[in-house]
Amino acid sequence: MAPSRPDQRPSRALRRAAAVEGKVVRRGPAQAPPELVSRRLRSRTWRAANSWWLAIPAVGLPWLSFLYMGLRGRRARWVFAAVAYAAAMSGAATAVAAQGWWLWLGILLGAGTWGLGLVHSVMANSTWLRLKAAFTGEPVLEQSSPAPVEPAAPVDPVVGLQNSLREVVRIANRNGGRLPDGAVPAVREIEDVLKPLLAHVAKRGADVEELHNLEAILTEYLPGALDHYLDLPEDYALTNRGPSGSTPAEELVTQLRLLVDGAKDLQRAVYDHDAQKLSVQGRFLDAKFRRSDLDL
Repeated sequence: MAPSRPDQRPSRALRRAAAVEGKVVRRGPAQAPPELVSRRLRSRTWRAANSWWLAIPAVGLPWLSFLYMGLRGRRARWVFAAVAYAAAMSGAATAVAAQGWWLWLGILLGAGTWGLGLVHSVMANSTWLRLKAAFTGEPVLEQSSPAPVEPAAPVDPVVGLQNSLREVVRIANRNGGRLPDGAVPAVREIEDVLKPLLAHVAKRGADVEELHNLEAILTEYLPGALDHYLDLPEDYALTNRGPSGSTPAEELVTQLRLLVDGAKDLQRAVYDHDAQKLSVQGRFLDAKFRRSDLDL
């Protein structure tokens, strides 16, 4: 099905389907997700394909281009600009037809209007692209009446950390071709250490310090290192050496190895703490029952 225009009336089938679901159709374009807007604006191909209208003022019809943008983008100032350019071009045509010295006045007015309209169009193009990128071009389905909001169930923080671990491993696997050698194995080694540790902590409950250390690794240090590296151009990250003498690729691997050691230290500390509690209970039982034997 071809996408609808922003000002297109929703089809009867769409309105009927919305009524079945207890929704209403709002005429007009739907807002695109922010990530889609950003991806469109970063794409040179998309920007070029949606800047075709600049050819209209280039051939001497700036009023037509601003009328098109004003109606599609629903911007009154562009419609007013279209009216002004149309009036100026009409005046120029009338002066040229009158001949005499009016001819030169008409030529100057027409050339000035053409130049001003072309510059104005180029300046307005960035705003037009942002407007167009923000809309999907599909009618919006809205709830006819607000649904009752049910309180969300409390989220187990350990479950959230397990989800964070899976997400950061997924990011590393997906970008394995861009990450330097040794980065993905280090992330998987961290997973091998923290996955059973999180299961252990979830089973017996985590204390505040353990949660703090796990959150720091899984929601700050590890994803932060990967994100900062992936934000860099690949050639720069592999070849440029900073003040320390290391490339960003080398620094990433070094940081990941430090996080592997930190994860192992945290695992050892948690298990040692649990073993210490078992030892304390053993000493208590030993003292209690040995004393009872003596009393007998």
